[in-house]
Amino acid sequence: MKAMTPLPAPALNEPTYQRVKRAIVGDLITHGFQPGDHLTIDMLTTRYNVSHMPIREALRQLEGEGILVSLAHKGFRIEAVSGNYISNMYDIRAGLESMLTRRGAQKATYADIEDLAAIHDAYAGSVRNGDSAACVSLNIEFHDRLYSIADNPQAVQLLAARTLIVRTVSQSLEPFIGDDRDPIVEEHAAILEAVRRANFDDCDRAIWAHMENARDRLLARLEKTGLL
Repeated sequence: MKAMTPLPAPALNEPTYQRVKRAIVGDLITHGFQPGDHLTIDMLTTRYNVSHMPIREALRQLEGEGILVSLAHKGFRIEAVSGNYISNMYDIRAGLESMLTRRGAQKATYADIEDLAAIHDAYAGSVRNGDSAACVSLNIEFHDRLYSIADNPQAVQLLAARTLIVRTVSQSLEPFIGDDRDPIVEEHAAILEAVRRANFDDCDRAIWAHMENARDRLLARLEKTGLL
């Protein structure tokens, strides 16, 4: 196990336990932790320099998401992030995101569509300019704005936990190259057009295609770096 790792910089209003989750998964991907390592609350408190409470919550959530296995009164064992695990997370995301997109298409106003179009155009511009940081933030913003229209915070909360894992894995790898991001522009455009026309079947097709392609891109990057 490698030496103490600082927590990642917080996103806006990100709870500490979410940062701990990102740190644990990031450490697994970058080999700070190895599958089978034994984690305890005290060890992680020292490693990330935070109190017990956010550590406990992060461990509880990661256990529920299959990253950790509880060892009775002895802490947790860390599992491998396998190709099957990544595929399962994307299946869950696709189901939730297709439902939220349908609901968003039912409820979207002209102003909502204009907001989504502006974010999409900004994302396409960041891809053309090779601005990786902007690509990451605008990709998240596009999906967050789309799913906010559905007005289903409970589903969004469920989705966020599954999305966090795959985003952490993705962001722990080498950055995307242009050929990876260009298809995302087309996939977002298809989603936007389906929502604009309130075509629910096209919403489903566009979201499932986007999730399957995202899954395949991430698995290819994991394989390329020797993590699968």
